[in-house]
Amino acid sequence: MIKIAICDDSEEFSSILEFKIGKCINELLGAEYEIIRFHSLSKLQAFLDANTVDILFLDIMVNDTNSMDWSLSNIKGNYTQIIFMTSYPQCAYNLSEAKCCYYIMKAKMTDETLARALKKALQKSTKKDPNLTIIKSGSKNSIINFQDIIYLETFNNNLMLHVKNLGNILIYSSLKEYQKTLPPNFLRCHKSFTVNMNHITSYEPYKFITASGSEIPIPPKKYNSVINIYKNYLKNL
Repeated sequence: MIKIAICDDSEEFSSILEFKIGKCINELLGAEYEIIRFHSLSKLQAFLDANTVDILFLDIMVNDTNSMDWSLSNIKGNYTQIIFMTSYPQCAYNLSEAKCCYYIMKAKMTDETLARALKKALQKSTKKDPNLTIIKSGSKNSIINFQDIIYLETFNNNLMLHVKNLGNILIYSSLKEYQKTLPPNFLRCHKSFTVNMNHITSYEPYKFITASGSEIPIPPKKYNSVINIYKNYLKNL
């Protein structure tokens, strides 16, 4: 899921922006997303103290406070991608020092500009968050979290990703090659299947059962070794 925050002291503008962002993500990516709006820096800060967001749309002037100056001391680390917005370019004097992924003049914010900003932010976000990846299926690009993948199965040089809340995504890849990109909680339990061990709810001869009710086969000859790997994973959680 892509987590996006908007901080702007204009209720009307932030509402319109939320609609445009949602429309853009649906048209470009079809990915699952969440948008949260804030109308003050203090409320944004309270949220960020306990949560993270992938992308932050931040008005440069929020209730007479320059958010560029504010962000230097309050946005920690390099995870969140900040898209600064303004109607007053003279207030963007600190652009080179602030952690700015993209800069937008509100008066010139077209759908195309917004799409470019989102694409750049998502590309940078996926590089910095090892759990996020861009999946290309046909002409569609989807941003997914590796941890939402329940299991993968391969057939005829294609790979089917079974993804929580998104259904099935078909890509052209071998399981052997794609396995190299997966986090260590993914177990190749069969020549045609890899399962996310975080989604396993039970096992029995000769299969895993996932939270979605899917049954993932385990070859009888490999059953004991596969189950031992799974048990060791649980011990180290």
